[in-house]
Amino acid sequence: MESNRARTDERPSIDLLYADRQDKQLGMGWNMSNGERGRIKVLIVDDNEDAANMLAGAMQFYGYQTVVAFSGAAALEAIGGSPLQVAILDLGMPGMSGVELAQRLRETRASGDLLLIALTGWGEHEAGEASKSAGFDGYFVKPADPATLSALIDEEAFRRRVAGHV
Repeated sequence: MESNRARTDERPSIDLLYADRQDKQLGMGWNMSNGERGRIKVLIVDDNEDAANMLAGAMQFYGYQTVVAFSGAAALEAIGGSPLQVAILDLGMPGMSGVELAQRLRETRASGDLLLIALTGWGEHEAGEASKSAGFDGYFVKPADPATLSALIDEEAFRRRVAGHV
């Protein structure tokens, strides 16, 4: 049975508790500040509620805003028409799969404005093929390393800034 529950986190980021933490440096000497990360909204969708909530907590630690949903339908309802920069989607969800959700998100948003990341428990080769054919910008096999996810998001934000899209 598909869950239609979702939650939006509007609590202060845990980074406020670790104000002296150093941000990692990106290429060309550019550092993304916590304030800049705080403007990036990350949608996390996984039918495994514990996994989704843990990933959201990690993304909050890095300073991002998060919206968590446990099904594709709940994700669409949770974000509505609000701005969204990143979506991390489990591919193998019951009901609306991550692939179908990605297609729906691409249809409703300018295709260049949304970073789509697939998250899956499938093997690396299968995940790569499925995510590439579905139009994802990247994929991670579970469990995804939050630091690597954060680095990917930071690097994409940097590229968009250089290209004048931010």
